[in-house]
Amino acid sequence: MTARPSPAGPFRASRAGGALALVALCVALLVAACGATTVTPSASPSPSDRGGGLAPSATPWPGGVVEAVIILGKADAEIQAAGADLGAAAAYQDLEAMWGAADGLATLIEKLQRQVPRIADYPETAPAAAAYAAALPDMLAGATQVRDSITAKDAAGIAAGSQQLARGLDNYREARRLIGPLVDQAFLMQRLLVK
Repeated sequence: MTARPSPAGPFRASRAGGALALVALCVALLVAACGATTVTPSASPSPSDRGGGLAPSATPWPGGVVEAVIILGKADAEIQAAGADLGAAAAYQDLEAMWGAADGLATLIEKLQRQVPRIADYPETAPAAAAYAAALPDMLAGATQVRDSITAKDAAGIAAGSQQLARGLDNYREARRLIGPLVDQAFLMQRLLVK
């Protein structure tokens, strides 16, 4: 983990202004990528819920796959929160708060990357794993570069990191689309594993 920056002084107002505008754009992409709601299980029971279990043709997933899908699905809310924090910090030109939000996002993404291999080899979850594999590296590299560039007082680095984060967020839309329905199934599978 990189050390928190000291108050930025003249860097804040002069050289970072354009980079902060780019971060604000990046945050707008984050909101668009995440949508207005988080990934959660559906509120209405499915036909298989009414029968007390999964449909007869459903094959129970391995426990590690179930756990990883739930972790990835729940993390969507944390990604949204990090985006909101980053956006608020950029709007107020608060580099220390931006540093904290970028650091938190980088830490979260590092944890999520460990879940992707757990779902990569299972046929039903492999497409979601591929989508995460396409999004998370750019998101991690971008958030890390934003954080480290704030520490180094490098406005060009903040801008470059924001652009890379935006590329990752663009790819994250697909991961988010695919994980949503899988989270519903994973919660059903989790109930089977607990019985």
